[in-house]
Amino acid sequence: MNKTVKITLLIVIVSLVAILGYFFVARKTNVFTPAPKSPASITFQETSGGCQDIFVHKINLDDTAGISVFAGEEKLNLSNVEKTFEIGKTDGLNVEILIGDKIAQLYCNDAVYPDQPKSKKLIGTSGKATISISDIDKSQQMGNRNYTATVILKDVHFVEENGNNSNITVDELIFQDVRVGWWPG
Repeated sequence: MNKTVKITLLIVIVSLVAILGYFFVARKTNVFTPAPKSPASITFQETSGGCQDIFVHKINLDDTAGISVFAGEEKLNLSNVEKTFEIGKTDGLNVEILIGDKIAQLYCNDAVYPDQPKSKKLIGTSGKATISISDIDKSQQMGNRNYTATVILKDVHFVEENGNNSNITVDELIFQDVRVGWWPG
């Protein structure tokens, strides 16, 4: 083989290795699967679910978005009397939206799904949450106490996990008498 053919063959081989390397790295780092984008608005179903201390959630119809509220029952001194809290300023209160695929299986579930796509998290930073709970039978073991929680969200604004502003605001959303007080597992 002459020198020109060897150089051409070497260039072709190096190019193929570079292209294959790029696709291997791109696939491993999910370049071809970008993070889900935040929709302009989300409509959540009427049905709510719940578990734990106080963890309530709703999903949208196509299971691509879910909203959840975690409220520490003892930390917030909750009772059957409604109490209103400032979202983003109250320790023991978190409001989040997850956007992605198969969001429902992320709530009140102790199973890990290896094929679960990564979801995008939006964090509630302002607004109000009004919370009340039914009476708790404290003679029952923690994690087996069945009681209900009602949570009303008003004017909740969300930001992306990295702090970037999002266009998502929840004007009002009600989680009515959701069964909580039990732990998955």
